[in-house]
Amino acid sequence: MDDPDGLTRWTVPHLEQTFTRRDEVFSRHWIIWHIIEHDLHYGGELSLTLGTHGLAVPDL
Repeated sequence: MDDPDGLTRWTVPHLEQTFTRRDEVFSRHWIIWHIIEHDLHYGGELSLTLGTHGLAVPDL
């Protein structure tokens, strides 16, 4: 179920909702943080690589 406005509406109980995948349980909170963590890591890596080669870093 896609919910593009979820982050603006979800409450703490919504973030505590869990999902099971391959016998592992993940909370909505954990999933959101994991996506942010992933983007931070690879965004930083991309910025470092571009800067090392003298290329402009996009303003995100």
